[in-house]
Amino acid sequence: MALPTPVPTTRPGLSLDPAATADLPEVARLAEIIWWRCYPPIIGSGQVHYMLGRGYALPALRDSQRNGTRFSLLRLAGRSIGFSAWRPAGGGGFLDKLYLHPGFHGTGLGRWLIDATCREMARDGADRACLRVNRHNRPAIRAYERAGFVITGTDCQPIGGGYVMDDYLMSRTGILGLLLD
Repeated sequence: MALPTPVPTTRPGLSLDPAATADLPEVARLAEIIWWRCYPPIIGSGQVHYMLGRGYALPALRDSQRNGTRFSLLRLAGRSIGFSAWRPAGGGGFLDKLYLHPGFHGTGLGRWLIDATCREMARDGADRACLRVNRHNRPAIRAYERAGFVITGTDCQPIGGGYVMDDYLMSRTGILGLLLD
């Protein structure tokens, strides 16, 4: 699979770089750090452990990539500080993963990562981005709302191990306009 070109930025040292299969261990490493710092108060440590094993083990990441998910690493001065993953879905794009190291929360980099990932979707022809976010993850919900996403529904799905994903469904339309920025 050919990798798209990196998303340009005017911020020195900041880049969103397409992740090759060889970069997936870095995605897994970041997920481990971010999830353990952010999610235990929201879903509990048992579910964090379960979901990391289910969705961020290298075989799962490789399967996602083989099935069309496009991973990117957010780097600042060459250091990986976050990542995103999306796939084409229903004429738009589904933002499956978007995570920023907690040490960079509140710096504007999360918003930059959201917009840059939506810009990637727009380059692929999508004019709508959709995502799921845990209904109790207030900081993420606020960040997505500030970035133009609106809540369109709720969904609670069992995921195995006695756990559920209790999410808001959100979408943002008009992302093709990001290509004009």
